[in-house]
This record gives sequence, structure tokens and C-alpha cells, in this order.
Amino acid sequence: MDKTPVFYHKDYVKYGFGGLHPFDPERFPKFVSMIEVEEGMHKAMTIFESPRAEDADLTQVHTPSYISKVERMAKIGGKVSPDTPVTKDAPEAARRIVGGSLEAARIIDRYQTVVNFGGLHHAGREKGEGFCLFNDVAIAARYLVDQGKKVCILDTDAHQGNGTMDIFYDDPRVLFISIHQDPMTLYPGRGNVQEIGVGDGEGYTVNIPLPRDSNISEYHYSFKEVIQPVVLDFEPDVIIRNGGSDPHHSDSLTDLALDMRGLEYLGRTTSKIVEKSDSMYIDLILSGYGSRVLDGWRSIVKGVLDLDIDSPPDKEIGSLKQEPKKTLIDTVDNLKKLLGPWWEF
Repeated sequence: MDKTPVFYHKDYVKYGFGGLHPFDPERFPKFVSMIEVEEGMHKAMTIFESPRAEDADLTQVHTPSYISKVERMAKIGGKVSPDTPVTKDAPEAARRIVGGSLEAARIIDRYQTVVNFGGLHHAGREKGEGFCLFNDVAIAARYLVDQGKKVCILDTDAHQGNGTMDIFYDDPRVLFISIHQDPMTLYPGRGNVQEIGVGDGEGYTVNIPLPRDSNISEYHYSFKEVIQPVVLDFEPDVIIRNGGSDPHHSDSLTDLALDMRGLEYLGRTTSKIVEKSDSMYIDLILSGYGSRVLDGWRSIVKGVLDLDIDSPPDKEIGSLKQEPKKTLIDTVDNLKKLLGPWWEF
């Protein structure tokens, strides 16, 4: 059986925004080293070199004027948003990250499951923000739908994937589901239940805002009541999950409360939905802030690939048997009413 490809390039480490910025690019080579030295991971995963995404790839979702703006800023300085300065090497590194996700889409028919350090989901057609210059998630999905495939994007990042959502907001070939911290309490302030798509894409955008301190019980309820039934009803050819460790309780930018079991649950449960829907799987891990990013990624990958490796130590918060918060139950009830015309619950 083939090992699972993990796309990486040495230039990923150049995807950074300055010394005091919360996004630490050293995460990439450190995790690759973990894969290479830990037997349980090395047996199951193999590193593939990410190609460089060219302008023709980026323009599948971004405007030429925005791409030129980013490249110009790399030479003279500037910011695409207050939180996202364009450093000299970041655009080239972003092209490699995009190239990894796009190549994952190109080889998915052969490997069935592919991993990349991607998930730049805040970048829109004509803008970058939220530490994201080019949207690799959307570019990979666009390639797949152009090949005639139905794609489900499951965004489990603590921050709602506004850029990806906007790009496919009117496209019924892409089912976009985001489970994230309540946008009233966290950037980007998008992803309310009422945002369900427009035109032909109405009903194909699903947002599940979670209250602060949501743990594995809230995630389990959301998967059971909304995510799994909608995905299985949609019958995708490919599922793209994007999101790293930032739902973890230790994350320095968010207020959710998953423990390492919960992050493993995200990967494992998504993998089970892939199996039930007889689809293929691209998993993108990039986000996370603070001291436990690598442990979080390790937990997610353990679930995705069902690895026989030890779980990182952590305090346990919540359980699958615990009743979820009432605010989430009410949110799910409202969401089911809104989406009832399109999906069977």
C-alpha cells in the first residue's frame, strides 16, 4: 500500500510576517522532521516536493491585478490587510503552499488521501487578509470542479473561512461547510447561520458558529446533527478538510476548548465521513498559534490516517457523552430549519 503523500517545500519556512507576528513559519520544517524521525508517522507518510504555482494557477480564483499588487508589495513593502504584511519572500512561499494543495488535487485519483500544509482560507478574489495571501483551498477545489468532480470543503479552523466561502458562494458544485468560533467573538466576523449562499449556490454554504469554550461534545453534536448528514446527502467526489490546531484550548488567538482527543476526533471523524461517502480526501493543516501547534497537528494527522502513535499529553475537556451547550442546540435547530429545503436531516 502506498504511503500517504505529504506536500512540502523548503521555502515554506519563508511564509512569515516578521519576528513578533503570531504566525511562526518554523512549524513547517519542525513537523517534517517529526514525520521523518518518528517510526509510526514515517511508515505511513512520505514527503513530496511542492511545485510552484504559476500565475495561470492563481488566476483560477484571484484577479491578475491582485496578484500583481502582492508581487509589487514584496519588492517595495506594504500590507494586504492590517494583520498581513507582505514580506519579501512570502509570496513565493505562498506559491509553493498553493502548489502543494493544487498538486494534491491533481494526484488524488491515484492516492485517495493526500496531506499538505495548506489552508490559506481568508484570501479572496481581490484581497488577502488573516495571514493569507493566496487561497490554496479554493484553487485546489476549482481545479477539481473543472475536472467534473463535486467537492465538499470542510473548514474546521477556529476562524471562519470567509475567503473560500465568498469564492464559491454561488456555486452548487462546491459544498462549503465551516465550523468555527462564534463570529461575534472572533475574526473575521463572518459565518453566521444565515449565510447559506446565493443564486444557484443557495443552500450549499453551511456555517456552524460555536460558543466560546466549545469542546468535543459541541463538535460531536455538530458532526452528528449537521455535517455528516449534509455531506452524505451531497455525495461528494472529494472532501477537502482545512484547519490546524487553533480550536485547541491553549491557542493564543482563539477561545475554543478542544483537547488533543478533540483534534484527533476532527481528523478521524472526517476520515470516516470520507469512507462512508466513498470519496477521496485532501487534508490541509496550517493554522494554530502558541506552544502546542505541532502536538495539535500530530493529533489531527493521527486521526486522519488512523496512526498507531502515542497521543500528546493533555488535560481532557468534555466528552462525547456530555450534553452540548444549549446555545449550540438552538443554533443547530435554526440551521436545520434554514437548510431544510436542500438537505435531509
